[in-house]
Amino acid sequence: MAPEAIGLLTVLGMVVVATLYSLSRRRDDFADDERGLPASLRGARLVHAEKTFRSTGKRLVARLDRAYELEGELVLVEFKTRGRDAVYMADVIELSVQRVALQDESKAPVSKTAWVVVQNAATGQRASHRVSLMSTQQVLELRDRYLDVNVGRGAPAMTARSEKQCASCGHRSVCRDST
Repeated sequence: MAPEAIGLLTVLGMVVVATLYSLSRRRDDFADDERGLPASLRGARLVHAEKTFRSTGKRLVARLDRAYELEGELVLVEFKTRGRDAVYMADVIELSVQRVALQDESKAPVSKTAWVVVQNAATGQRASHRVSLMSTQQVLELRDRYLDVNVGRGAPAMTARSEKQCASCGHRSVCRDST
């Protein structure tokens, strides 16, 4: 066989291997996206990913991680990487605001339950947790409270439960000035 033919076959072989590798990586990436999802959402249609929604009438903006269509409504999923497998009230608030903003902008029904998928920072293992979301009225009351505290109206902000929580709060400088 001529050296040119051997070279051409080598190049073609490399292209085939690269193509197969690329296709297998895409399947792995998709599987990784679904890793940790509850069984009810595996294979569900992904409708929105990493998208911002606005409820102009309610003055809310939220960027959601994922929204899947399941049985005629959208189900929100929030991915978190943490040192321990835990869901916090902040996750519920975040998802609740997402629900109101998504529903207002898209006019699509959004489930009153959502999922928080927690990935362990050390092991990479994922666990999914179903959470009940706040009502629209509760979200609006929380928004109003937040706005009042920011301008110094209403009852003063509550103190943090721990120094660690206080140290990581985005409002620390305002809070420290008022005490």
